[in-house]
Amino acid sequence: MHNLLFQKNKMNKKDSLKESIKICYKIINKNYENFPIFLFFLSKTSMDDYAAIYAFSRGVDYIGDNSSGNRLEELKIWQKELKKAFEKKASLPVFIALQNTITNHNLEFNTFNRLIQANIMDQKIKKYNTFNDLLNYCSYSANPVGEIVLHIMGYQNKSLILLSNEICSGLQITNFLQDLVEDKKIDRCYVPQDLIKKHGLTDEIFNVSHEFDHKSTDGLKKILKEMIKLNRELYLKGKELTQLLSLKDKIIIQIFLSSGEKVLNKIEKNGLNILSKKPKTNKLEKLLIITLSVIKSIFLKK
Repeated sequence: MHNLLFQKNKMNKKDSLKESIKICYKIINKNYENFPIFLFFLSKTSMDDYAAIYAFSRGVDYIGDNSSGNRLEELKIWQKELKKAFEKKASLPVFIALQNTITNHNLEFNTFNRLIQANIMDQKIKKYNTFNDLLNYCSYSANPVGEIVLHIMGYQNKSLILLSNEICSGLQITNFLQDLVEDKKIDRCYVPQDLIKKHGLTDEIFNVSHEFDHKSTDGLKKILKEMIKLNRELYLKGKELTQLLSLKDKIIIQIFLSSGEKVLNKIEKNGLNILSKKPKTNKLEKLLIITLSVIKSIFLKK
């Protein structure tokens, strides 16, 4: 993964873009997501744009979470490369592909830069005191992706972006809930500290070696119940967005929304088992999500 993100471009301009887009698809294939990425009803050009956005987003997360190098320095390299992409001087493959998308859709630097800033924050901030603090983090780590997608679709209305923010924050928190143990392994906790303390616990309960007694078992169940409730409220607030877009765009947003809700249902059903087994959606479930999202978008008004 690291080599795909940082390998230098040595091709001419025409071949460079083609090969850079291929690298974006390689990054997609190297990573698992709980939501469908390849959408058969999109044109090749649109899918290439989404591949570039995914590769950038997944790449910056990889650097912030998994790189064995100097993460802050590598994030600074990506910040510099992002600036070069907006100057049409990109040199790393992901940014050569992204540069094409930026130019074609007149995208904004700050929207992408917030994703980098989120990962810089991750190197310094390990815990969040309140749910509002967590939502503020999501405004950097997740919401920009929805804003970029809406912009590519042709929507820049502030009210639509606010609805998208609810969905994206919801997707991010669902991701936090499925990765409680993995995040603790890198000394991070994305469950608000005031909620943990409310139930008389500490974030040590997310350590893989934690031995549960009655108090910690009961407390963690209550924590998960409250987090799932807050997560569902975000999805519920954002659902209106699907009614305000064209059919094709509505289907895309509905797919992401349904994917998040599907994983959240698995988290709720699995209970404390999510600490030992991360919930995943298989290929059949993803196909069903796409199918039902198409049906819902065409036939259901609400």
